[in-house]
Amino acid sequence: MKKINIFKIVFLFICSFTVAKAQTIVINGSDGGRTFEGIGGLSAGASSRLLIDYPEPYRSDILDYLFKPDFGANIYELKVETEGDINSTDGSELSFAHTREEFLHPKKEYFNRGYEWWLMKEAKKRNPAIKIEILQWGAPGWIGNEKFYSKENAKYIAAYIKGLKKYQGINIDYTGIRNEVMYDINWIKLLRKTLDEEGLSKVKIDVGDQWKPKDQWQIAKDIAKDPQLSKAVYAINAHVPEETKFSLPAEAQQINKPIWSGESHETGGDWKAAKKVAKINNQSYPLAKITKVIYWSLITSYPDYLTAPNSGFMKANTPWSGNYEVQPPLWMVAHINQFAHPGWRYLDGASKNFKEKGLSVITLKNPSNGDYSIVIESMDAKEPQTIRFKLKGNLSNKALEVWRSTFESVLFQKETNIIPRHNEFTITLLPNSVYSLTTTRGQQKGKSKNAIPASAIFPKNFKDNFDKDSLNRQPRFFINYHGTFEVVKEKKSSNQYLKQGSLQQGINWFKQPYPRILFGDSSWKNTATAVDFLLPDTGLIRIESRLNNFSWNSNIGGYSFEINDAGNWKLKLTNKDSVLKQGDYKSVKGKWHHLQFNCAGPHLTVLIDNKEIVNVHDTTFKSGVVALASGWNEACFDNFEVKAE
Repeated sequence: MKKINIFKIVFLFICSFTVAKAQTIVINGSDGGRTFEGIGGLSAGASSRLLIDYPEPYRSDILDYLFKPDFGANIYELKVETEGDINSTDGSELSFAHTREEFLHPKKEYFNRGYEWWLMKEAKKRNPAIKIEILQWGAPGWIGNEKFYSKENAKYIAAYIKGLKKYQGINIDYTGIRNEVMYDINWIKLLRKTLDEEGLSKVKIDVGDQWKPKDQWQIAKDIAKDPQLSKAVYAINAHVPEETKFSLPAEAQQINKPIWSGESHETGGDWKAAKKVAKINNQSYPLAKITKVIYWSLITSYPDYLTAPNSGFMKANTPWSGNYEVQPPLWMVAHINQFAHPGWRYLDGASKNFKEKGLSVITLKNPSNGDYSIVIESMDAKEPQTIRFKLKGNLSNKALEVWRSTFESVLFQKETNIIPRHNEFTITLLPNSVYSLTTTRGQQKGKSKNAIPASAIFPKNFKDNFDKDSLNRQPRFFINYHGTFEVVKEKKSSNQYLKQGSLQQGINWFKQPYPRILFGDSSWKNTATAVDFLLPDTGLIRIESRLNNFSWNSNIGGYSFEINDAGNWKLKLTNKDSVLKQGDYKSVKGKWHHLQFNCAGPHLTVLIDNKEIVNVHDTTFKSGVVALASGWNEACFDNFEVKAE
């Protein structure tokens, strides 16, 4: 039974005796306003990594909550990272072209890499009208001789869009430039020219994606003085405009471009996060004429030990258990996305922010008939508020359905209908709430038919020879942190193994020193990790343990054993230039070898081909995840096994 919060009950009881003087709002169906484009979610930085590993039916249930119309969040735009083989927050997403050779000679299997294409298809399956946008964080290092703003990178984007259409049947609606790195005006024009030359004139360019206050809306000023740039750009956006209280320069309104939030944040997964979402959704249009808001992240589907945990509308990061959480922020999105569709118009006279009262109101109308919806948030109200609405113009005379969320105890609950009398009606609002009123029908608080399984800890005993893992993807439960780890198949047999194929550092967004793929639980103290490895040519491989501290730009701590093709080896601390022990083994080039790394309390031992070559005592690191890693060289791994406690 759910625990009752007596303080909230008392608060609501007291509020019922105090109602502020009514505020009057006129809804004029003939009023002008910009076009509503919806609330969307951003899958990037490996934030959706573990979702594809979920077993059915739970994976489909999660996707329904995100994308199915009139069920949950009803997402209207899915914005995804253009995969670039580099760490972009919580991992590295696999590019369709690791090398220039793959770029010049594309194959279907290259477009099966990763999971963003899969997520796009699942979103489209549930809502064919959903818009898809792509945006780069970084790129493989071969592009433009490591120059991001190059002709080759413009061609790379065009090739990605065309490949998604050819091999996956996915149409891309918009492309951005680069996430939170200052754009290049001439390159934006070059990208538009390149897309047009490649037959992609229907793909629109969305520009901005800056988060620093001084840069947020610089794009509007640049467009205002450059007609050629204006012609190339469809829409402008900024990141976290809520952090600067939706303060836009005059040029943003004058250039007559759609204005979007390219990335807003709802971190926390609780009612506090839900309050923030409700305020952003409602205040962005009255204060800044923002018609689309995209949130990072769409879903928290990455481990809690990584950067910026709990960022999504939902949480689904334990696929081994099937457990997931439908969190309060999701229902704040439902409060607008289930009540208006892209193409509806805001009614400016009835879309206002009442800062002194702690509430805001937006009103949207279907331009093809008289249906309308009103969304009200009273998150900062100190007492109940009464609003009197007066109706004018071409508006439906149907009864208004009312849906309410108040605190975390009442989420998306249907209330008694309101019937306007003599073209007016009143509603009294509780503080700390959001209300949706509509003349449309069909909304619902979706609920899966399948019971959500209980959460479970990461499996402590795990084996994977990669033979049953999907080709061109990361193995289940592994986190590709930097570089390109993917399951491939031997040409002369049916054997599958894990391959790291990045031969050079990429054009980075979030720099890491070398390729690394993570596995396990951050609480693991004692581990016995084993794997077969192959170095086809020169280079080195690493096996690591007790890795921890994955915060922004941190120097990750832990133990790392590395051995190169000549057999020179070192046991090191990963966050310091400190070698615990080093030595020589025979050449390991060109043949498979068996490697074991055991951490038991302060005792660290390493065995190669069942021969112990390291036995040291160190107490620097107590717990953390394990990893396989390499240099900027091809490295192969098979028959992975870990036992942990």
